[in-house]
Amino acid sequence: MERKITQHLFGQAHGQNVIQTVMQNGRGMRFASCTYGATITEIAVPNQAGLIENVVCSFERVEDYLFQPQFFGSTIGPFAGRLENSELVINGQSLHVTPNEGKHLLHGGNAGFHTKIWHVETFEEKDRLTTKYSLTYDEEFPGDLQIEVCFSLLETNEVVVTYSGVNSEDTLLNCTNHSYFNLSGNLKETIHNHTLKMNARRYIPINKHGLPLGKPLEVEDTVFDFTQVKPLSAVIGATDKQVCLASGGLDHTFLLDEGIITLTDSNSGRQLIVVTQEPAVVVYTGNKIGSGYSFKEANSKNFLGICLEEQNVPNSIKYPQYPSAFLAKDTPYSKTTTYKFEVI
Repeated sequence: MERKITQHLFGQAHGQNVIQTVMQNGRGMRFASCTYGATITEIAVPNQAGLIENVVCSFERVEDYLFQPQFFGSTIGPFAGRLENSELVINGQSLHVTPNEGKHLLHGGNAGFHTKIWHVETFEEKDRLTTKYSLTYDEEFPGDLQIEVCFSLLETNEVVVTYSGVNSEDTLLNCTNHSYFNLSGNLKETIHNHTLKMNARRYIPINKHGLPLGKPLEVEDTVFDFTQVKPLSAVIGATDKQVCLASGGLDHTFLLDEGIITLTDSNSGRQLIVVTQEPAVVVYTGNKIGSGYSFKEANSKNFLGICLEEQNVPNSIKYPQYPSAFLAKDTPYSKTTTYKFEVI
């Protein structure tokens, strides 16, 4: 198939035109994203019969992302996950920012990366096609942040995501992507029959507000044990107290002993391997997707997608035993995530 990059108008947000960029490699895999929120709007990969279908929850136009603000496909920052009482602590000084989930901050708040119009550039190289998004971010977090996110589509059906940035003042920075994956293809089924495997011997429990607490727990002999391949149906709807606090599924941080997370749908034969250097992943099973609206291929419902939000530990400011998201003034920020799509 022809390798190509195409761009078209995807709608309007905040009175500005939003551009969608579609990259296609020589094997027919497609990766699409848009300038609103540096949002992933399609990942289309083959199943075991060679049928290429979309494997993320996504919409036909940008206006739908505005009306259903559940971070579908969004680039998340400046701080992924929840921050208790919307409080930043930097160099011992406390700074409060505007909350967007009760008293707390979720995914950077209502003015986070996911709400911004990013500048876009595209590049074609021998082994990859790249869409680069850039943004100057100067909201309530300290300083002016120059941030870039690059999505590179390889001929091996891998997507390499690189985040890089530098800030004019000491700050906190913790980025991720919030795609809802569904490997059945075109949202034909829920994720109940997907299997998950990751080398994470500990997870962090949450309170009734969804805030991660300070003491991790062992996953052994619990529904949170994914050190061996396990179907998501074994945890969705479980009677475990922590699952009930998360509305019947997962919305929990797992501490990674190894940065490899494997999601598989045996019916389609599709497999996703996420490779990260981050210390943690928040696994969210779409417990609150809700109903009453439509994605491109199907009506919305709970558990129609799973987020694998590799990142630093949410709420880590309150618990110094976790890795710090502190970014010193003029110090480069850099992280890389790889999404490998395979057929089994």
